[in-house]
Amino acid sequence: MSIASVLRALKHKLGPRSLARLPAHANALFDFRDLDLFSRFRNEAVIRGLCTNAYLGNDTAVCRVLGRYSMFVDTQDIGFSTHMLLSGYWEMWVTEAVIRRVKPGMKVIDCGANLGYFSLLMADLIGPEGRLDAFEPNPAIAARLTKSLAVNGYLERSTVHGSALSDTTGEALLFMPDGEPKNAFMQDASFESHFASVKVPTVRLDDLPEAHDIDFIKIDVEGAEERVWNGMEGILDSSRPLTIVLEFAACRYADPAAFIDKITARGFRLELIDLAAGAIPATKETILAHSPDVDQMLILSR
Repeated sequence: MSIASVLRALKHKLGPRSLARLPAHANALFDFRDLDLFSRFRNEAVIRGLCTNAYLGNDTAVCRVLGRYSMFVDTQDIGFSTHMLLSGYWEMWVTEAVIRRVKPGMKVIDCGANLGYFSLLMADLIGPEGRLDAFEPNPAIAARLTKSLAVNGYLERSTVHGSALSDTTGEALLFMPDGEPKNAFMQDASFESHFASVKVPTVRLDDLPEAHDIDFIKIDVEGAEERVWNGMEGILDSSRPLTIVLEFAACRYADPAAFIDKITARGFRLELIDLAAGAIPATKETILAHSPDVDQMLILSR
């Protein structure tokens, strides 16, 4: 659909006054200030209208995401890259939560960066005085992530780590489902799977000196979230303010209630990013009331 037809559809649905700040042409950038001025429906439609892509060969394409950034994606990736190529955004309710919390000058970590959707977003939001550390152990995906940060001019404020965050320093096997690199997961060598795997280094976040004055962390690591948490106890011992966006699925942890107790014992308030309402207060009971195999995005803040 062309941007002209998107504008016509929005004008019919929302009325001309609601379209006062729509980008005039496909070369405009999406303005994050519009998140609070217009509906999510309108913002998603504008981003889709600004989305474009080009195939580069070798299973790689470049596309415009969030109406702002150039991102290199994997054309064999069904679960995530398809959305970037056709829509240009991912989980807008989570995207909105990140935009509202990451500020200029912050030091941020993207744990489970994948192709770098949130890395690019955070690298932009922190500005030249901020710092981003992105962790992505899949070598092919990390290479595309590095290119994306470079082509957008963010590499000087960013470091891409080709290791996985965990509770130990060593090695682990990273299993990669076909067509779903965003769902790659770590297991020990005794785990049997028909998925392709690669041996990757693991590190504790506590072992990185630059992480001890961090302001914001996104943790989305397909079941290794508690390992990451256990590997950052020194950082958690600090009383400094910290915001963490953490994916939580109860079925992935031996004792999900105990994991939540660990979180609240460190002084964190719990919020759930609701698809419709955005960030809403949560408790251990409301989190555990969800189906155990449903991914929930939590905001932990202190």
